[in-house]
Amino acid sequence: MRAIRSAAVAGLLAAAAGCVSSSDIDGLHKHISAVEKEVDVVAKQSSSKEEVAKLSERLAKQAETLLRSNADLGTKFDDLTREMQALAGKLEDANRRLTQLSQQIAESQAHSLPSGAPVSPSAAAGPGGGPAGAGTLVTVPAAGAGPAGVAAPGAAAGAAPRGGGITPSDLFAQATADYQRGRYDLARQGFEDYAEKFPRTDLSDDSLYWAGECWMAQKKPREAIAEFDKLFRSYPQSDKAPAAHLKKGIAHLELSEKAQAMVELNFVVNQYPGSDEAKSARQRLKSLGGDSR
Repeated sequence: MRAIRSAAVAGLLAAAAGCVSSSDIDGLHKHISAVEKEVDVVAKQSSSKEEVAKLSERLAKQAETLLRSNADLGTKFDDLTREMQALAGKLEDANRRLTQLSQQIAESQAHSLPSGAPVSPSAAAGPGGGPAGAGTLVTVPAAGAGPAGVAAPGAAAGAAPRGGGITPSDLFAQATADYQRGRYDLARQGFEDYAEKFPRTDLSDDSLYWAGECWMAQKKPREAIAEFDKLFRSYPQSDKAPAAHLKKGIAHLELSEKAQAMVELNFVVNQYPGSDEAKSARQRLKSLGGDSR
């Protein structure tokens, strides 16, 4: 464009050379230069507008693409949310069925558990006074029967899920079944619930004793000591006292509290001299290098 304009200007200058002065020619040159500058400015503005238009078009396309992507992501997220909700529903249903099945199994086994059934050595200690898990095989007396000792609690009437309308025998049987299967947290909760809800039955003191045994089975002697102390306060005449004092002494030994352990063991020997617990206490005192007093 600039070359065409220059050629035209040269032609005009040549044609007019014979009839104009040099000053006129200079003025014409200046005028032409000014016009060329204006043309250049206009051309640049036009070019800038085209570039802006192209940029706007690209931005519009990118925005459209982004909107489509967001819409696709939103659809996928909605689909994923629905799938997760469906899975959560299936999981809840499976958990409900598993709970029902576990309760049915516990009920069936509790109903069929005879008096004197063996208990795993890891579940309880024998009359010798060994700690839970010491490897002594013991038998299960009927609920509330048998001498005070450390045999596992017996199954009373058929177990039923804990909840409204539950009977004392149901609750004790369920806790017993949990204990015998090594579900010590559930068993302890059941025994503690029994002691709280039914504090004046023949098994109320037993329930506190077995709550302590659950702590012992879980290797938590400090908590077991607190449970046994609760038994002594609530039922000072309990037939579980000899076993509870013996187990309290063992708990102190597990905590490396030898002096407190010897106090408890001597208490068993002196207060219950003819019991199996007293024999076990004497053996432990002898192994500790102390004489029973």
